Formats: sequence, structure tokens, C-alpha cells
Amino acid sequence: MPTLAPCLFARRDCLRVMAATMLAAGLAGCSRPLPLLRVGSNGWPGYLLIEWAAESGLYRDGQIRVIRFPSSTLVMQGLASGELEAGCLTLDEVLALRAEGVSLQVVAVLDVSAGADVLLAQDSITELGQLAGKRIGVEQSAVGAVMLDAVLGKAHLLPSDVTIVPLLLDQHEQAFRSGKVDALVTMEPFAKRLLAAGAHLLFSSVAIPGRIVDVLAVRSDVAPVQMDNLRRLLDGHFRVLTDFGQQDRQTLAGLAMLLGERGKDVASYFWGMNFPDRQENLSWFDGQSPRLLQSANALMAVMQSAGLLRTPLSLDDLLLPEVLRGNR
Repeated sequence: MPTLAPCLFARRDCLRVMAATMLAAGLAGCSRPLPLLRVGSNGWPGYLLIEWAAESGLYRDGQIRVIRFPSSTLVMQGLASGELEAGCLTLDEVLALRAEGVSLQVVAVLDVSAGADVLLAQDSITELGQLAGKRIGVEQSAVGAVMLDAVLGKAHLLPSDVTIVPLLLDQHEQAFRSGKVDALVTMEPFAKRLLAAGAHLLFSSVAIPGRIVDVLAVRSDVAPVQMDNLRRLLDGHFRVLTDFGQQDRQTLAGLAMLLGERGKDVASYFWGMNFPDRQENLSWFDGQSPRLLQSANALMAVMQSAGLLRTPLSLDDLLLPEVLRGNR
């Protein structure tokens, strides 16, 4: 399984907006066309394998459209309104939509953070225990909450033992450099620059495998009629993953194009991320207590504690393993 990693953009930001078109209705009296699968993405590197599969013509029959949006918020809105059938989201975003009454099911794990999310500290702080009484900057998101919860647990501290400073992603670097915070939960490209300036790396998502996960989700009301398209969508994702692992020149060039970095080496954009292949994906869904369901339950508890979810959710139908299993 390739181990890849961070992008040079804020998490889940997009690089450009792709226009969506609708499949024309069949002529009266003709057989009904197969349903169109519209898939939302936002340019996060973990989603680019699916985007390149579409760009390179793997879905050329027109039944699958991968649409680039400026943010994950717009992807979530598209799923809620029914303008999208599926979307590339973080697992916490799936839970948030389900809490709002949008019935989504997860059909695959696209990528897993394995070092892309970090806790950095000022040069006077060299151990987690020294965070007591300190100011920790963090984005008010489930990813930030997961990292902060893990950091405090490792340091044997309570939230009341530190001062939480809410920060937007684009505020991270300036807040750290100016001394507004003593430590910072962040990611690339901020981490690389701050480490070069003397910050100490005290914790990373390597220590919490499976906790920060990007997934492919589908609306449960359309899933039964979209099974073939969903399987073809994942076929394309895994084919591009294989080509990427083999350093296929056309695939690397395509990913560089999607990143807006034509002619450049794109490997550094994927550091700190694991991309499960088909077999490992199945391991996330299999068993009486699937690994992905365990991750969702743990994430839900963190989101409740952070005030991001008001009440527990039923996760009985969260996973839709039939899509992956249909390709065996």
C-alpha cells in the first residue's frame, strides 16, 4: 500500500471549480437511461485519484461525473439538496450530515492520515507534559478535536489544564510565529515551514492510526440503483492508485495538473497519507465489529465532547460493504 502525503493547500480546499452538466433525458418511448452518478470533490489530494480517473477517460460513457467544488461545505450542501448522489468527505463530515437528517452510507476509505496532522510547540516546550497551562491553537473542526483529544490523553492532561485558542487554518502560521499560541494543532504546508523555523514536533497522527479518515459516501436513497456506477467509480480509483504506486508518468503528470503544478514532482503533496488498496479497504468493512465502524464510534464520542454533535447517532446502516464486495 503506498504511503503518500500532505498537500500544499489548506485541508479540503479546492484548486479550481469544475462545471457540472446533466445527462439529457431519453426520447419518449425509448428505454430509460441508467441513472447519472454525480460525485462531489474539493481538490484534497486524497480525492485526486478519483478525479484523475474521470479526467483520464475511465468513465467516458457519461454515467459518472466527478465535480470539483471550492470547499467540502459545498459538497455537503450538494448531498443534502440531492444535487449530488455521492461525495468525497471526511468521516466526521459524514456523521455531521447524518445528524442533520441526510442519510449517507460509506462505501470506501479513500485515505487515512498517517503523519499529515501534527502538534507543534514553541522551542521552549520539548515534552507533552509541558503543555499544562499553555495556549494551544486548533481549528474548530472534528479533525482538530480528534488531534487535541489524543494529545491531551497522551500528556495526561484535561481540557481545563490548557487554554484552547480557536484558529482558522489560514491563521495558523501567523499565530504561531507571533507567539499568540504556545503550541499548534496543524498540517502541511504550515508544519514544514514552522519546523524549519525551530518548532518542535511533539505529536502526529501516526500515533492514532485510523482516527482521521477520508471516505467515499453515497446517499442511501439512491445507493440501490447506483451500485454498478459506484463499483466502476472505485475501479477507477484503485486503478489510478496502482498506477501511482508504479510511478506511471502519465498518472503523475495528471495529478500534477490537478494540483496546478504541471511539470513538477508531486510526491511531496502526498506525504503523511495512506491510501488503502482494495484488499485493505475490505478489512475496514469486514468482521462483526468493522474497523471503520469502530473509528466512527470513537469519532462520534470526540465530536460530542467537543460540542460538534448534540446527541449520539445510530450507525447501524453507516457502512455499505456491498460495493467493495461486488468487485471480488
